[in-house]
Amino acid sequence: MPSTRRRRVVFGLVVVSLLVAAVGSVFFWRMEREVEPITFAAVTVPDNTTGLLPDDRAQYYHLTEGGEVFPIAALLALETPDPTQPGKYVPYLQTADRFGMLPDAVSAYNPYGLPVGVTVAQRGAVQMMGLNCTACHVGELHMRGHRFRVDGAPNMAFINAFVKGIVDETKATFTPDNPERTARFLRRLRGARAQLKALPAFPVVDHEYGATDASPTDDPFEDRDDVLSFIREMVARQRTRDAIIEARLQGVRNVGFLTGSFLISPLDGFGRADAFGVGRNALFGGVEDRTVGFPRGTNSAPSDAPVSFPHIWGMQYTSWLQWGANTNSVMQRNIGQSLGVGAAYDPKTFASTVRVDHLAALENLSYKIEAPKWPADMFGTIDASKAEAGKRLFDRTCALCHETYTKTPQGLKEYRLFPLDVIGTDPATALNFERLVMPAASNEPKPFGAAAFGIVGQVLQRYYTMKQVPEAVRAKWEHRDLRPDQEFRSTLRQSEQYPDSRGRKVYRAKTLRGIWATAPYLHNGSVPTIYDLLLPAVQRPRTFTVGTREYDPVKLGYAESGPMPPRMQPTTIDTSLPGNWNSGHEWWFYPELTDADRYNLIEFLKTFWLPNEADYQFESPGPLPAEVRASYPLQPLSHPGQTQR
Repeated sequence: MPSTRRRRVVFGLVVVSLLVAAVGSVFFWRMEREVEPITFAAVTVPDNTTGLLPDDRAQYYHLTEGGEVFPIAALLALETPDPTQPGKYVPYLQTADRFGMLPDAVSAYNPYGLPVGVTVAQRGAVQMMGLNCTACHVGELHMRGHRFRVDGAPNMAFINAFVKGIVDETKATFTPDNPERTARFLRRLRGARAQLKALPAFPVVDHEYGATDASPTDDPFEDRDDVLSFIREMVARQRTRDAIIEARLQGVRNVGFLTGSFLISPLDGFGRADAFGVGRNALFGGVEDRTVGFPRGTNSAPSDAPVSFPHIWGMQYTSWLQWGANTNSVMQRNIGQSLGVGAAYDPKTFASTVRVDHLAALENLSYKIEAPKWPADMFGTIDASKAEAGKRLFDRTCALCHETYTKTPQGLKEYRLFPLDVIGTDPATALNFERLVMPAASNEPKPFGAAAFGIVGQVLQRYYTMKQVPEAVRAKWEHRDLRPDQEFRSTLRQSEQYPDSRGRKVYRAKTLRGIWATAPYLHNGSVPTIYDLLLPAVQRPRTFTVGTREYDPVKLGYAESGPMPPRMQPTTIDTSLPGNWNSGHEWWFYPELTDADRYNLIEFLKTFWLPNEADYQFESPGPLPAEVRASYPLQPLSHPGQTQR
């Protein structure tokens, strides 16, 4: 389900905040007639070697998903205090890098020079902004001023802080004690509206079975320069869209459960999100059934299982998806993600704003992404002798889990799963996914995953029915040639029903090709570097900060201290908190590893590149030892006050 924290509710708040602010600005709008043009910053996009052609990449970065709810002209006009000059203001988007948002160049598919993953869609008379999957799944590594873009890698971004910033700056723009800021925003808003462009069609989309939007020239301001008319027009158009406006307002009603849970939850911060925890509160926090004594809020729980944004190369050959291997349906996974970044649905009819046709196109683009190749000109040449020694060690240790798998008849790789008591890593995301909730209009509790994917499935079927999508097109979008039996599973509760999960196996050991570009490590991002991951857990950093993109080519991870944009506030990962544990992944060979062994493994991983469909060939692919856990007893984590690394 939703892959990013808090977004659906926060986006609803953005709309409410904007409308309230607009009403308050009627006086200024009518009295202040000047126009201030918007300047789009010129940026260059660094090269990468991950498979997408330039035209593919431009579409991939900005194709809409259906969650666009904030007027793009307002975003272009929005300002924030200048971090270098007190009392001055700069465009909000000009400071998006402090949230980890990656810049992108102006193009036909990005006419306003928006960051990667920020989208624009025509919503009736208004062009609206939203987010797509690339905001989280396109990364970038820096070293001494050089940049290496990695499509499909986890982004070191704090997405919900970026969205919250839009809300906060919108409110601050209309405070009564700063009328000049309000007037300047209105001048910039007029300038932005004058520079809006007709949005292009994206060739990667099968447009025959998608939505049709009003022309961008259908603009209520052309004939009547009146904010109230704009508001009436916007709300009227939303109300005609299958009760979606009511669904958004219901989401806002649940915001108390979300904010309350955040107070007792670990901070997700840069590069992480607890999608399932937030999804539980957003989808089911407001459920009530007075006939059985079930008050609103009973379903809510802390969002205490943040996970790292996973890398996505090789996904078309991956059988079970997500960290907990709980679905093999790419379309249902993607609809859940779309609901997580702003799309809404009507709980009565399951009509939604989700663009299933666009999700199918994004899926196809992601299949072109390959693992990145080590950029020796930027990070340094590879020591061939150390890499060869590392390969020999890798083949008799790491490869036995990560490169040993079965295949479905269609060729999908069923990666090896491990029980919680064997892998030893933080159990929260696996357990929380299967905690019971009371779904709407039901007095029978279900595991969260089953309840959530039930909604997703009905949203998908309603789209197919409304758009009259033929069966052949549905099969193509869902890739049924590779995934003929698409289903969701509660991996722990139903473990005995599937060969790969028997024995309550849940966390997967996915291939390590390109893993050097995906820090921090473990499913919850609790270990900063590969070097640290090869240490016993008690020797791993108890706390570390994330935010900088400066890369450490020696240990393979982000440097803890490095250049950061102005006003960036790095976040601290405290591994003593539930959901943040850095325990586990301590295998039988760990006690024997020397530092030389660790660096040899690291050197090999720099070389580890294969096409997505290929299998790694290694000698003596034997079974795992009878006891795979480290032979020494696990020790408690260090306590506050002890010496920290």
